[in-house]
Amino acid sequence: MADASKAPLSWPTGSWRVLTKLIRAWYTAEDGGGEWTQRTVARLAKMQPSRVSVNKAFLQSIGIVQPEGIALTDAGKRLGLGLSNENERVTQQALQSIVRENSILKQLLDIVRSRGTIDKEDFEAEVVLLTRQGRDTSGFKAGVGVLETILLDSRLVGMSDNSLRPTRAEFNDEPPAPKKDEPRQDERKPGLRQIPIPVSAAKVWYIEVAENPEEGEVDKFIEMQKLIFGKK
Repeated sequence: MADASKAPLSWPTGSWRVLTKLIRAWYTAEDGGGEWTQRTVARLAKMQPSRVSVNKAFLQSIGIVQPEGIALTDAGKRLGLGLSNENERVTQQALQSIVRENSILKQLLDIVRSRGTIDKEDFEAEVVLLTRQGRDTSGFKAGVGVLETILLDSRLVGMSDNSLRPTRAEFNDEPPAPKKDEPRQDERKPGLRQIPIPVSAAKVWYIEVAENPEEGEVDKFIEMQKLIFGKK
């Protein structure tokens, strides 16, 4: 994803709620498979076309819309998918990707993490320093609120006592690792096979045995386990 934040940041004219409505409409238009224009997006979002054009520049700046302004980026598409399906997990991962790839959002996250806590006024001051745009800039106040909400909705940052605080969440685009009670095939030792032993409705034990045990070894194994667990 191209880092559009190296150019002067264009501020939005609405809140994050307005922008998510626009992103959802943009995703729907693209996903339809047919020809579409920004007027199509405006109609789906129930906005004036001029409002789409103005907010598009901000979405380009943070990496949701491609620099050419025609289509969503990969992260923007994932975000549109998550928003359209009201899937919090997909939405969160898409926002984490956007934060990671955009230098302004990433620097703001690093500042929150390094300080441990930062109130809203100091957060706004940091945005001024990073963007080199003053509070009198049109759309600045709304834009600061949007940047803050993106960090909060990504779950990389939380809010406590009207201050931003880092969470334990890390960037996560990878599928979850296998559960400990579900060993992966490549973890098994050669010459052995694992046998699942259900010990309750919610718990399974695994034992390793030879692929081709000799006659009498299974009986000896069972007797040995009885001795180990003190059973007669």
